Amino acid sequence: MSKLFDNFESISEKEWKNKVQVELKGLEYNETLLWGTNDKINVKPLYTKNDVDYSSIQPLPRKAKDWKIISKYTENTNQDYSFLYGYLIEENQIKTSTSLPNYLDLFIKYNDFSNLETINNLPNLKYLDLDVYGYLAQNGLWLNENEKGSKEIVKKALELDNFEKVISIQGDIYQNAGANHVQQIAITLAHAVEYLENFGADIADKIYFKFSVGSNYFFEVAKLRAFRFLWQLILEQYNKESEAFIFTSTSNRNKSKLDIYNNVIRTTLEASSAIFGASDALFVESYDKVNNETDFGLELAAKQQLLLQQESYLNQFSDPAAGSYYIESLTNQLAEKALELFKTIQNFGGFVKALENETIQDLIYTTAKKEQKDFDEKSLKLIGVNQFRNPADDIEKKSKEKMVKHVLFLPIVPTRLAEKEEKK
Repeated sequence: MSKLFDNFESISEKEWKNKVQVELKGLEYNETLLWGTNDKINVKPLYTKNDVDYSSIQPLPRKAKDWKIISKYTENTNQDYSFLYGYLIEENQIKTSTSLPNYLDLFIKYNDFSNLETINNLPNLKYLDLDVYGYLAQNGLWLNENEKGSKEIVKKALELDNFEKVISIQGDIYQNAGANHVQQIAITLAHAVEYLENFGADIADKIYFKFSVGSNYFFEVAKLRAFRFLWQLILEQYNKESEAFIFTSTSNRNKSKLDIYNNVIRTTLEASSAIFGASDALFVESYDKVNNETDFGLELAAKQQLLLQQESYLNQFSDPAAGSYYIESLTNQLAEKALELFKTIQNFGGFVKALENETIQDLIYTTAKKEQKDFDEKSLKLIGVNQFRNPADDIEKKSKEKMVKHVLFLPIVPTRLAEKEEKK
């Protein structure tokens, strides 16, 4: 019996292009069908096996497993936690909560670092949200007055033997501030290497990575895959083996107070790209920070990802996107560009030095400024916001209280694209 595909004639890429050129009726192929990104990557309409060197492809450095669906703990007795693997819980909730299911993982945001021992004996498997270098990047100040004091906090946290992970590399701030995909990967790598250089390579087992995923679906999948490969490559230089634990949240940068139900659609697609990018934990807030209200639609988005796990069995694969001509090509390009940028940051003296001389800020804000310009000129569209806006949308104008702080350098501040549009 002949194989099914033997009944179909194959077509070469050249033949396909010739056919398309006829259909374009004189329009230029490259100008019409190719489009570029802020990562300086040109996307083609067709990818084939010629775009991927399969002899060099390696399996993703990750074991197949269930991903954890995480929600913020609200202390609402009606909150549905039946589909959750864990909660993100605040310091004050630890002391007051009586209804928290004791079988859920806890991702703990804790600020009283002088008294860390009080949470070391909680029965739940725990992940501490501590990142002194991330705090420095976002605030332009050290967490505990100076560098020495901040490093002492990290040392104390590393002594907590009941925690699985204690350091969260907050790479999500770069996406929400406007960095492109290459910059997010490279800066997050430099951010993590700062810990390895100051505390030793063995702490790699105590690190997990926080990423934010945006709406460029396939690029987000490739971004997370590329990061895993590069983190493995870096650890090899330290003679260390450790699997990256990636905690993803959906982006705030493309969310808006206008036409808010579109936020749910965007969140669902972003969460899906995080899963195909092989995230280990997915955080989808039931509390909508953009609109300051409870949004059970976002919780629904999390439940939809559970279907991918329980019905589509994507948890049976360590890398569900592997083998795709397009995604493999994007992964390779992002990894190559990010590695070069990472080397550039290291040549400036590493993460902290590059913050102090504002090299990293220049990279991010240059990209963010261009993205904002594209949005303002409507070449970058958000439906219901700068395109097809609902005239009935009326947003209450609120003035923000300005705080003046004496900082060491320009901090990296997350911003939303729609903020100016919402004020019109």
